[in-house]
Amino acid sequence: MNVPDSVAIARPDPVLIQSAKEFLAVAQASYGEISTAEQCEAAGEDLKSLKVRQKQLEDARTSITKPLLEAQRAVNNLFRGPQETLSEAERIIKRGILTYQETQERARREAEAAAAEALRKEREKLEAQALRAESSGRVEQAEALRTTAATLPERVELASSAPRVSGLSSRSSWRAELTDKAALVRYVAEHPEWLHLVEVNATALNGLARSQKSALAIPGVRVVEEKQLAARAA
Repeated sequence: MNVPDSVAIARPDPVLIQSAKEFLAVAQASYGEISTAEQCEAAGEDLKSLKVRQKQLEDARTSITKPLLEAQRAVNNLFRGPQETLSEAERIIKRGILTYQETQERARREAEAAAAEALRKEREKLEAQALRAESSGRVEQAEALRTTAATLPERVELASSAPRVSGLSSRSSWRAELTDKAALVRYVAEHPEWLHLVEVNATALNGLARSQKSALAIPGVRVVEEKQLAARAA
């Protein structure tokens, strides 16, 4: 679809626009409270005329918005392809960077664990040597060995080898995944302070109300009947 150089917009009829206030004035003056059959019949006729005016207003509105929406769709279609291509390139680059960073972080943690294990074994070795020295009467040597063992750290913190790129930063985000809806409902029933975690499916409930009407009986649900008046254009 080609993008137009300009968009022609129809000018709305000011009389048509103003007529809405006139209909409101008549409704407020004459039909706020209906007490006779003649008044009710007149209200029905005016209601049908009002529906005609609503359609005329809607037609006038869409005559303006339709070319604008078509132009917007043309612009969106023009840019959608390049934007999606760049988004895919961004996903590939980010995925590659994150995978590399995760690999380096895993290697760093493994190296720290290995270093901590080596330190633990070294402390055990020094303690065993201290015990042998102590049992042989070499008290000063035993104390020196224990002092050396005490100076060894519990763990070693290693810096990540992943390079820092200016303008880039990584962060962790957390989300919850529902694995057992029934278990969640049972838990919420036992702990009402978490009731906000359960969202009622109003669409399904309204569907049941429409099909079963007053026969619908579900604890915690009340059936509401709403009267509506339908009117066709004259």
